[in-house]
Amino acid sequence: MRILAIFVPILLLASEFTQLLQGVEKRDLLKAKAFEVRALQEVYKATKAKDLPSVEVRLSAIKLKETPTMYLHMPQSLALPMGKRTRIEAAVGLSYPIFSGFAISSLITKSRLKALRASLAKRDLKRRVYLQVANLYASLYAARQNIKALQKGLEALRLAYKKAKGLYEQELLPLSEVYNIEAKMYEIKAQVANAKAKKRQLTNILHYLSGIDAKALTLPSIKKLQTQEIVQRADIVALQKELAIAKSDITLAKSAFYPKISLQASLKRFGDSLALNGDGYRNADESYMGVGLKYSFDIGNRDKLEAAKYAYLAKKSFLNDYVQKARMELQNSLIQLQALQMRLKWATKRLRAANAYMKLMQGRFTNQLASADELSRAIAKRAEAKATQEAIKAELFAMRCQAALQIGVKSFLKALR
Repeated sequence: MRILAIFVPILLLASEFTQLLQGVEKRDLLKAKAFEVRALQEVYKATKAKDLPSVEVRLSAIKLKETPTMYLHMPQSLALPMGKRTRIEAAVGLSYPIFSGFAISSLITKSRLKALRASLAKRDLKRRVYLQVANLYASLYAARQNIKALQKGLEALRLAYKKAKGLYEQELLPLSEVYNIEAKMYEIKAQVANAKAKKRQLTNILHYLSGIDAKALTLPSIKKLQTQEIVQRADIVALQKELAIAKSDITLAKSAFYPKISLQASLKRFGDSLALNGDGYRNADESYMGVGLKYSFDIGNRDKLEAAKYAYLAKKSFLNDYVQKARMELQNSLIQLQALQMRLKWATKRLRAANAYMKLMQGRFTNQLASADELSRAIAKRAEAKATQEAIKAELFAMRCQAALQIGVKSFLKALR
């Protein structure tokens, strides 16, 4: 049970960052994007219906003010009834676009691509929020470690302050030296208060993004990145869909140069009652089938086509530049990672030296071979060196997350495992 009590907190800490990422999915920011994706998927389904036969069922009933009559003007006027005042009509009609100049197929393709683009935009939003969470988590860890280092320095200063007061009471140390240490203590207290305020702010932002109050006691380990082609990243694929949409706009513009052919058919009957057996004057069955051809000439169609082509070329150039920029940013992140690893080695050596120097000054101060100012500076430098080391560790973690997310969400989640 004791072993379990030791390892359970460790397991919880190890999974805290993963819990933050999982919490992102439940927040309204991602939910809104998910609803947008669903809406566009429904629009796509509705657009597909344009390429299917449409059926119309109609029932109408009218009561004429007068009986339909035909007048023959002969030597004597003759009025002949041509129908009855009551007319009830029922019809089941069918229409089908046989050929639309590729307009309908282009609209369907465009609608499908828009739904895909929205889905990819949601994935990219998640990637960007993950990056924000990683940076905030690293900053929170650095802030917590800074507080810890400052509090250790403050503890060391309190001990030095007690010794200084004892030496002052024995008239072995001037009062100014005691005040010097006391002033340094208040300076570090102010730094601690400032660091705690920053920690609370970071915690609040992380809670807003994930719904979790993060502690950031440890940094998760990130495996070595497997650098790969980034063209499958969600934002880049979304831009590729934008390009495909622009291409479908060209096809849509070209459709204006083709005639529209449609099939129409109807099962139609009428009568003077719901029996729909005619009115005694005309046939009850008015069913029909026909083919319609329509061609519209618009002088602006060619200009619209040229506009669609240039819009396509603009998106293509933007996509090429975007991919080149993304590759450059990934390369720079990997270069920065190498630089941070060297800085961490320097910070570790510096901390070792600062620890040794602080112990030296503590011994010298006790033997009155060093001033209170020298001791205070040695303690402050040790706290600063420790905080710097932890800050570089946090920066290194954030940079690894950034590089992984620049490759893609899958690469990032794989590196966390």
